[in-house]
Amino acid sequence: MTGMFVLTAENSMGTWGVAIFSDDLAADLRGDFRDLIGDGLTSTEATDRLLAEYVSSLDDSDEMPVFWIALAVAQWKLGRLEDRTKQMALQVIDNGMDLARWDNTKDRAKREVVLAKTREELLSVSPSAKRIPRTIKESNEWQVGELIGYKLLSGKWTLFRVIDHHTDKGGRFAICELLDWVDAQLPPPEKLDGLPIRRDKSLNGISQFLFQHPKKKNDQTRVVRMGISSTPQQTKGGYAVFVWPHVDRRLESIFELR
Repeated sequence: MTGMFVLTAENSMGTWGVAIFSDDLAADLRGDFRDLIGDGLTSTEATDRLLAEYVSSLDDSDEMPVFWIALAVAQWKLGRLEDRTKQMALQVIDNGMDLARWDNTKDRAKREVVLAKTREELLSVSPSAKRIPRTIKESNEWQVGELIGYKLLSGKWTLFRVIDHHTDKGGRFAICELLDWVDAQLPPPEKLDGLPIRRDKSLNGISQFLFQHPKKKNDQTRVVRMGISSTPQQTKGGYAVFVWPHVDRRLESIFELR
């Protein structure tokens, strides 16, 4: 959910390299196709679903070739290459539509090599169909205002308060603000009302974050619903994203919590 990449002026937004999946749209398509197969859809059913969901990309002259090439490669690698997807991918490779968005001569030449290899791959015998497990989506049930105790790797405790939720294809996640508490014990109820929120040290300091609940039992014991609620001090907006196993590192680098 987080990361940093450099965009070149020559390439479309969300593209950071010449590889097939060095592109936001291509990477999203690969993930979505895999999830749909995991949910039990056939390759044809999954393709029909994606055609409906990505209609705006199919109407875009830059994104349409990316759609078909990425989908074809994703299907081939999973042993589920559908004929219409294969034919459309070969068509946009052969007619040069994909290369139209590559103005930089050096990048264009590199992309031509990638497409030649991709064409050869799509015309070869695909692997046997792989079993794709169903994706377990996040389903956070914490209530807005609920206080959550979190045990740092140091053994000390800090506090989150739920201010809202974020929902996407990965499920439902809590958006939390961090309360200014770090101690060997969680605070008694009478101290909770007076706790301010904690921000990082920058001018417009981060003070909220999306929290991905841990899946391992040992990590789950470090997250405690306190059964207490209070009014959030802010509304959702401009939050960081904390995912496992990087939660503690992010808490330390942003909020100096140890």
